[in-house]
Parts: sequence; structure tokens; C-alpha cells
Amino acid sequence: MTKADYVRSQPQNRDHHCHWPGCTKQVPPAMWGCKPHWFQLPPQLQRRIWRCYVPGQEITGRPSAEYVAVAREAQAWILANHPPAAPTGDLFGERH
Repeated sequence: MTKADYVRSQPQNRDHHCHWPGCTKQVPPAMWGCKPHWFQLPPQLQRRIWRCYVPGQEITGRPSAEYVAVAREAQAWILANHPPAAPTGDLFGERH
């Protein structure tokens, strides 16, 4: 079975959301994130995440140090290129 076949075969069997900050879409634990957010990452980050992913790490809870490092790089890239929107408020400081 290829790595791609393995990932596609994994069910949504526990609470696991997309790793894009603020996204609450549930995805199978073998996946980094939802399809729209995965494809917003630069291809080089996608390739590095994929290369460092070891099938079964989502079961053991022990991703490699390389996977954790590239996952952190992805978070840094997201925050640098897609900063969260600031909360808005009215003249009385009430948030909407």
C-alpha cells in the first residue's frame, strides 16, 4: 500500500480538526488539514509535510521531529501570509 493509499483509507475516527488556525473542519487524523487549506499552503511546504509524514504517526501520537518542525514552519507561514482578522468593535467597545 502506498502512503497516499494509506492516508485515503483512514477514517474520521476521533476529534481532529484542520491545522489551519481557526479552522474547525474535522478531517481524518492522517490528514494535515481540510482540502481548501491544504491547497493554500505553498507547494514546497506541502511536499515537506508529505515527505516527513510517517503512516501511523496519528495512531501512535509520535510524529517525527522533522514532521513537527515542518508543521511549525507551516503555522509560521500561515500567520505571516494570512494573519487573523482583528476583532471589530463599535464606539462603546462592544465586539460584533
